[in-house]
Amino acid sequence: MLNGRTHWSVLVLCVLLAGGAGFFFYQTTQLKSSLVTTAQEADDTESHLTQRLAEAVETIQKRDGQLSELENELEETKEDLRDAERTIEEFEEEYRTTINAVKDLNKLSQIDEELLQQYSRVYFLNENYIPERLTQIDEKWVDATKSDEYFLAQAWPFLEDLLEDAERDDIDLRVLSAYRSFDEQAQLKGQYLQTYGEGANTFSADQGYSEHQLGTAVDFTIPALAGQLAGFGDTEAYQWLLDNAYKHGFILSYPKDNAFYVYEPWHWRFVGEDLARDLNRDGRNFYEVPQRELNEYRLELFD
Repeated sequence: MLNGRTHWSVLVLCVLLAGGAGFFFYQTTQLKSSLVTTAQEADDTESHLTQRLAEAVETIQKRDGQLSELENELEETKEDLRDAERTIEEFEEEYRTTINAVKDLNKLSQIDEELLQQYSRVYFLNENYIPERLTQIDEKWVDATKSDEYFLAQAWPFLEDLLEDAERDDIDLRVLSAYRSFDEQAQLKGQYLQTYGEGANTFSADQGYSEHQLGTAVDFTIPALAGQLAGFGDTEAYQWLLDNAYKHGFILSYPKDNAFYVYEPWHWRFVGEDLARDLNRDGRNFYEVPQRELNEYRLELFD
């Protein structure tokens, strides 16, 4: 049997054990409740995050759609820009073409259309025709038997270059005759007719048909011929002209066997460097070329 003290000790122990068990049960219950709450909160958080993720995915998909639309719009804009650039380029090309055409027309309006016409017994220059502007040829280049010879001002630099080029090659080239007016040609032809009769028509043009009236034709000689033309075809100067005159825009108007006048090795006409070069290259005579083809060279006549 337990004595009284032991009884109370056991009782107290039992109470303590019961209280500890109750406390443990309480704590356990609280922990379980806390865990349940935490799990619920975790489920809620996961659900929320899942929803947010779904919303984010939807937003990204919308943004991708919008980006794709923007890219399409950008590509369309780029294509529109390329079309606009092509249109601008075409306009600029048309503008340049128009401006160049206007410049060419303006340039042509300042170049006498008579300068490349075929005159000798074909076309006629009336008595009122006078070159726009003449310049006096420096006396150092004029034959000693003559004076006050004139040449078309725009063409003079080409003739001067030719004479200087000849001088550098030790060719003593001189101008015997250049510009002649309608009246001067009439007077000269009259003198020839008196001296040679109808035979004058084989070497002298009637007034209005002479290239000299254009101011771009010149008769060359050398001092050794003392103001004469006969014999010029046998000179070194003539051979030099055959080899070099075209480089300065001059052609031999009446070569051997031409259909208009007797062979005139002294008579040279300025037609521009491009035409003279092409005629020399192709072995063609100025009067054998269709007038329409000659007219195409007028724009570059003084270039």
